[in-house]
Amino acid sequence: MSRSISGKYTGLLTGIILLTGISILLINLHYLEDYSEQSIHNSQQQLDELMRQQQMSDAELMASTLAENLQEAVYHYDFSGMAELMRGLNNSGKLLYTYIYDQQGNVLHDGTDALTHFGKPVHQLLPSGLGPSLTRQVVKIDKTIHVAHPISSGDATFAALRLGLTYPRAEQQLTKLQQQLASDERKLRSRILVTSLGVIAVLLLITTLLMVQVSRRLLRPIQQLAQRCRLYAAGDNRVSFHLGREDEFGELSDALDHMKQIITESRAEVEKLAYLDPLTHLPNRRMFAEELDSLIQWSERHQHKLAVLFIDLDEFKHVNDLAGHDVGDQLLKMVAERLQSLLKNLGEEIDFPVPESLLLARLGGDEFVMTLPAYKRESDINSIAGQIQNTLEQDFIIDEVRYDVSASVGITLYPEMATNSSELLQQADLAMYAAKYSGRKRFCFYQPELNHQMTHHLQMQQGIREALEQQKLFLCYQPIFNLDTGRIIGAEALLRWRHPDKGLIPPGEFIPVIEKTHLITPVTRWVLDQAAKDMQKIRPMLDQFKLSVNISGGALLEQTVQEKISATVEAFSSPGHRLHLEITETSMMENIDDCSRVLAEWKKAGAAIWIDDFGTGYSSLNYLHSLPIDGLKIDKSFVQAINPGQPSQVIETIITLARSLGLDTISEGIETQQQRQTVLDLGSHFGQGYLLARPMTLDQLLTMLKQEISNASV
Repeated sequence: MSRSISGKYTGLLTGIILLTGISILLINLHYLEDYSEQSIHNSQQQLDELMRQQQMSDAELMASTLAENLQEAVYHYDFSGMAELMRGLNNSGKLLYTYIYDQQGNVLHDGTDALTHFGKPVHQLLPSGLGPSLTRQVVKIDKTIHVAHPISSGDATFAALRLGLTYPRAEQQLTKLQQQLASDERKLRSRILVTSLGVIAVLLLITTLLMVQVSRRLLRPIQQLAQRCRLYAAGDNRVSFHLGREDEFGELSDALDHMKQIITESRAEVEKLAYLDPLTHLPNRRMFAEELDSLIQWSERHQHKLAVLFIDLDEFKHVNDLAGHDVGDQLLKMVAERLQSLLKNLGEEIDFPVPESLLLARLGGDEFVMTLPAYKRESDINSIAGQIQNTLEQDFIIDEVRYDVSASVGITLYPEMATNSSELLQQADLAMYAAKYSGRKRFCFYQPELNHQMTHHLQMQQGIREALEQQKLFLCYQPIFNLDTGRIIGAEALLRWRHPDKGLIPPGEFIPVIEKTHLITPVTRWVLDQAAKDMQKIRPMLDQFKLSVNISGGALLEQTVQEKISATVEAFSSPGHRLHLEITETSMMENIDDCSRVLAEWKKAGAAIWIDDFGTGYSSLNYLHSLPIDGLKIDKSFVQAINPGQPSQVIETIITLARSLGLDTISEGIETQQQRQTVLDLGSHFGQGYLLARPMTLDQLLTMLKQEISNASV
């Protein structure tokens, strides 16, 4: 049991009873109380300032790290990537809110799967006085740290991150310490009073001197603790608060040591988050950049070459959407393990200057980067890139379910292409995109001309995104005719883009960009919405009108697109499969099982399923039997190859096959009377093409329908 401070000095002052001493004693008591309060107040201020600085530093480091990791996901509007990066943070009780917002201050992501606050002005969700800052900002209000950090690419800031954090354990510990100080102060005053009453009998001079000495000795522990707090706040982590006492001050010093341990552990957690990927435990972007800088310096000193390989999984988003993020996370861990195993094997052939664990990093989402120092020939890099693809193309088995993924790899070389880490990473990223755009499952070396190509692509991508936001996209319709009667039976919706400066952009320039980016999902939803609105104007004129909409393979398995199609069919509110969905053979064959399930759902909802550009893909009888298909669209290349007096065996075979399966056919690209008559004679009773009608606006289509109805009534 701790010894009482008052017990040490009570006997010393019991004989002081002089009346004159009482007056002087009261003055000293007043001085002592002021001195005690000031010392304790200074200690509390030091503790408060120490806690505030440490919390703000930790919060800013966490926001900086998360903002860097979010750069790619936010730039590409990859909402699943954003959710993945913030999922780990949201599991922490210290995080009150997470908002990602654009330059206009509108929320892009709030860290929830439901995106509850998407599109809302972020200032409406923040405490008074805080706004949509696009610069670094750290503010403490009450017990909450509010931190904002820009999300940038190069010198351009295109979004920002704002976090609200609390540190309840540290705050509770600080409150407890402050209460302990206050309690000790009260005890000290009362004990000094009791002790001082015994000194009254001593002569005035002796009493005064003794009280001064006693007060200084009693306050020395607090002064020592305050001094050590100031040293710790200045960054001296070697400071120990232990005083080696067994009284109340000893308990207080032990409590301060415990608080220091909590702060140290919290700082270690933040540093771990700052340098390691929380999912795969690989180095993250920050650590990779530092290690790459070191390897560049080593390569320069030893005259060695260095390769950077940027690895991106193909169609990984479909795994997340179809199987869930838990399965996606497991797959990413397995990818990391396979790449680590590959590096370990390579380490037996190549004398790496650093451990293999520092040569592989996860930048975020499904993006990995590998560094290969000390290679000898470029052909070695070709071989290793091929090994990466072969390793990742092998099936991943999770909960007895097989998942098939592949990888696109971009490669750049030091010192041939760049001499610093940022340029090497940027070049490898560009090369990866070039590999992905050239057909996926490939690797590509960086070449200087890629800068221009990718700049053009990114400008095109940004222009499409702005066109979608500013309503610069619109639909044209190419009528489909009954070749027997010459009557219009429907039309195919065709996407068009009117650029504010360049006018109409040819579909061949911007449609491929949409299909190869995450823009495919919002654009497809917009097309379905617009088609449903236009159908409401067409139906009163021709109730049996059938509207065809193309569904790209990139959007085929998207959950939001599936839901939008069901809503669109319901919006058509008429039986008989008025909405026709056109899907290419290649899109369906890439994932036949999931595709079959999705198409069956659309068919059940009331849509008709057509295979577009039939004959140019896999053309398998097996999938024609297994999928819920209503018809085939004969590719225009076959129709336009028709020559007078020559047999059209391909078209005849397709029509015979369709007839045997009970499927309708539409011949595309009819441009001459000879082509029209040939496909009709062979048994294809529906067609479209420039001979019959060119793509037209909705108003032009309505005018054509009015004219046809008028002619039919005469």
